[in-house]
Amino acid sequence: MTDRLWAQSGTGAAEPPRGASRRELDGAADDAVRRRRHWLREPKSAVWMALAAIVLIGGGRRLLWSWRARRAVARLEDPAVTPVEIEAVADFGRAGAWELLRIFSTAESEPVRHAAGRALARLWRDDQLVAEEEQAVVRRGYSVTWTARRRYPRSLHAAIPIVAAYDVPFLPDETSYVRAEDLEWSHRIVGARRAALEEFSEWKAGRGMTPISIIPDDFPTNGPHRLVLQTRVRTRGLSDAWEIELPHVPFQFDFDPVLRLDAILTVPDAARDEAIARAIRLESAPGDATSPARLASLGGGWVLRNPPQLAVVTPLPSDLAHQMTLEFDGAPGRFPAGSLVLGNQGLPRRDAPSTPAEPRRFDVAPTATLPDGVIERPGPRRVRVHLAADPELGWAHPDIRSVWPGQTVTNWADVEIIRT
Repeated sequence: MTDRLWAQSGTGAAEPPRGASRRELDGAADDAVRRRRHWLREPKSAVWMALAAIVLIGGGRRLLWSWRARRAVARLEDPAVTPVEIEAVADFGRAGAWELLRIFSTAESEPVRHAAGRALARLWRDDQLVAEEEQAVVRRGYSVTWTARRRYPRSLHAAIPIVAAYDVPFLPDETSYVRAEDLEWSHRIVGARRAALEEFSEWKAGRGMTPISIIPDDFPTNGPHRLVLQTRVRTRGLSDAWEIELPHVPFQFDFDPVLRLDAILTVPDAARDEAIARAIRLESAPGDATSPARLASLGGGWVLRNPPQLAVVTPLPSDLAHQMTLEFDGAPGRFPAGSLVLGNQGLPRRDAPSTPAEPRRFDVAPTATLPDGVIERPGPRRVRVHLAADPELGWAHPDIRSVWPGQTVTNWADVEIIRT
């Protein structure tokens, strides 16, 4: 039996010496069994077990992560995938980058496209995209909105304001994403007949907006005429520094010799006139001794303290595009006081719930120096405002659809005139 124990011990111990006594043989066999049973207590065995556990746990987690990533990316191929599921793919790094770019480029649904764009913006912030992919995100997400009419009367002579707004609209304002502030823009507009607009602007971070003004008389032909927005963009403070020129975006308009200026005016109506007259009121500005007064120069050493405010209760039955003139009680004539433009108006439906509307208020003050003799001494005075429809003003603002053609005179309001 002792010989068998020596043979099965597997400890690599030397063979017992020949001629050894039974007691010696039994002691050597017991030592071999003891060494075989307590190998777990050895430090080297603990190290090997720890390494094995690390490999098994780490490999398992990696395998589980890879399985979840494949499942999330495969879900992107389903046409019924939701925006939440699309954004969640960014949790798996570059695993879904190409599928996100495909959805971002081909999806017709705007929520789906924006979800893919936000996921790509997150990968971009985590430095998971190469420079070419980052540029593709900006190029494909670049959006331009022109605010202007397509057709104007040929008889229009007033300046026409036009606005071109551009950005990458899906970029969130959160630090875990690339934001609009991380991009700088420079632009120019060709075709406006203005030399200053044809030079590239200074670099500016954030969403871009370029208001311009064109003069109809600068375009002798009826058209069509084209304005072209040319934009450059570069990164700001990101790991990859690059600069690219974006696609040119045109805007076409023309002048119609048949279209009349008064075509924008609505048909006169007594009920509409009464509704507009009730909705417009001139109010004295509230005085507050603790806050500084608002001052409007009248010229000749006179100042209007806290100009009155025109309160307009909306919605109105028609849009307003009216020139304002100010009348002083006891003084001859009326004096220009700017304009009032309110678009997108219209009375609510009969079945809509009636809620009290908060008036919109506008300061009213002369826009030019008053002639001598209008103001002779300081003190309280009364003023009122005359409003007259201006179809050219209505055509110049694209939000105006139908201008009330009438004229109205407000109530008298108290003001205070002081010396400069």
